[in-house]
Amino acid sequence: MIYLEYIERDRHVPIEAFRHMGDQSQSWVEPDADRMILQLGRTLRFGPMPSYLAFWKIAGLERLDAWEDYFGSPAWHDNGRSQAMHRTIHIQRAGLYDALVEAEAFGEGVHVVEYFDADEATGDSALAEAFAQRRERHGGALELVLRRIGVWGPDPAHLAVWTFPAYAAMDGLLRDPVLAPGLRVATGGIYRRFGQEIL
Repeated sequence: MIYLEYIERDRHVPIEAFRHMGDQSQSWVEPDADRMILQLGRTLRFGPMPSYLAFWKIAGLERLDAWEDYFGSPAWHDNGRSQAMHRTIHIQRAGLYDALVEAEAFGEGVHVVEYFDADEATGDSALAEAFAQRRERHGGALELVLRRIGVWGPDPAHLAVWTFPAYAAMDGLLRDPVLAPGLRVATGGIYRRFGQEIL
């Protein structure tokens, strides 16, 4: 299961402070149960707000119980970094997703996030196949295809994450909003790894 944080920064907080405190690779979570797999920042203003995404792989919904227990405990109140992080970054929304495609390791480069909708009749295997065909047409590394669980996340409901070595390599993908008959990309964003984004 993927827990996805949609994050914005307070423009009154210097970008250097935001990047330092918002780097969740130094995390409070239990590494055996939670793992941050990718953290992205919108670059060159391409894409919707909030501008930052943090993808967490979690063991299941029981982790939310454990997180609430932690945030209500003395351990959180004694954790100065965790306290400061939550005052520096603004997590506007969260979503829950099933991963239909998930890379073992995420590449470096420019990341494209495509946000799309699909009706319930379009099964998981059909979505995965549509993106496999898209990869054959346009190249790039298909890193994630996430299907929202129920209504638990913002619209558009689902998303795919691609990695390209440079902007020029993504030309074909950007010009092709059709995933498959009846499936279209609703909007998209271009991202860099957190801290490398151009504001």
